[in-house]
Amino acid sequence: MRGVEAAIAIWGETRRGIFLSQALRRFGEDLVEGERQLASTLVYSGMRRYSLWVDIVKSFLHRPLESLVPITKDILILGCAGLLEIKHFFPQALVNAFVEVAKKKRPTDAALVNAVLRRIASEGKLRIEKLKDSPNLFDQALLWGLPHWIARRWAESWGMELTKKLLIAQIIKPYLSFRLSPKASIDEMSSQLSKRGIKNWKSPYFSYVLRSLSFGHPPSIIGYSEGSWTPQTESSIFVSEKVVSLSAGKRRVLDMCAGRGIKTGHILEKTQNTIIEAWDISKKKVYTGQRELERLGVLERSVWKAGNSLELVPDEAPDVVLLDAPCSGSGTWSRHPEGKWKLSASKLRSYSRLQRDLLRRAVDLVAAEGIVVYSTCSMFREENEATVGKVLCSTPDIIEIEIDGGDFPLQRGRPFGYYTWPSSPWVDGFFLCVLMKR
Repeated sequence: MRGVEAAIAIWGETRRGIFLSQALRRFGEDLVEGERQLASTLVYSGMRRYSLWVDIVKSFLHRPLESLVPITKDILILGCAGLLEIKHFFPQALVNAFVEVAKKKRPTDAALVNAVLRRIASEGKLRIEKLKDSPNLFDQALLWGLPHWIARRWAESWGMELTKKLLIAQIIKPYLSFRLSPKASIDEMSSQLSKRGIKNWKSPYFSYVLRSLSFGHPPSIIGYSEGSWTPQTESSIFVSEKVVSLSAGKRRVLDMCAGRGIKTGHILEKTQNTIIEAWDISKKKVYTGQRELERLGVLERSVWKAGNSLELVPDEAPDVVLLDAPCSGSGTWSRHPEGKWKLSASKLRSYSRLQRDLLRRAVDLVAAEGIVVYSTCSMFREENEATVGKVLCSTPDIIEIEIDGGDFPLQRGRPFGYYTWPSSPWVDGFFLCVLMKR
């Protein structure tokens, strides 16, 4: 199975700091679709509940896991994830595939891999069943794939009932939402996708969005290169849609942390005369953002600058500022699971400090009677209500504006802003707060 070999190679890249999605694109290009899906399923299953697979592998080893070479550890962890997560493969076939990789990469460990994976195939589910029956928070964190310190933090912030929802959200399999361009027909696009085997239907929240059961590489899907659609989660769409409605009658928008320009492009597609000044600290992201707007045909209404958003100066005072702040990404961990294993308490504190500084800067830059839209894809209150509260307390000339979410599933923050919970394959966790400068 070439998909198994590719999964091992992708996993090795993530240990060197490469994002899963990047590594999958690199190694998956030469695979047929079935093998690509197998590789994707293995690495994402492995990463989403990494601590659980490590725990199970250790329980069947007669030596410390840390004593093994990295490639053997990778084979055992991904093999464990595959055997206990993938339902449509005959277990022995999967064991044999991983043993064959071991024979190529580490022949002296092939017998060990065979023995451990065979035991996991026959007995591993018993460990999972025991965890399911445990009322202990840390056992539940292990079961669903969350570092213990984060589970404790969320339990303190949200209580056990909501924390359990966040735990279960760790293993939601994400799929693509297609945000259609105003020039594209939703019925025609739906038909074209269906003809190519991509099942799709209309979003219940947005008239120009299709949901799918695809997690394929967007540039390989019909209509992407022509700018007919853009992959964007529906939580993210809600944020940029809110900027569109708030910028009605206003001309200048500043996107302080524009990244790859996904929200920037959406705002420009949905408005006629708006000019967006887009900033990002990464020159590479600025280049990518420009190419994204060029693909959509809206580049001429944007001005891009690379640099520190705490130091850059806009060409004109903006009427609306979008601050989609750098954050832990904890609302999107089912989509980007490597993030939770890299996060630490000190890193979370540094995000909070940066967000507070950026929000103060946004308030300083926006014109009088202007709007600041603050958003994160985080479920940590330190990055959300606490950040907003500190800026409100220190800046008396701004107030929060309540928003109408319509049918979109919003939950009021405590006490500021609004959350969307990571509740489906198309809706990630997000926080949104709208402020007005008096």
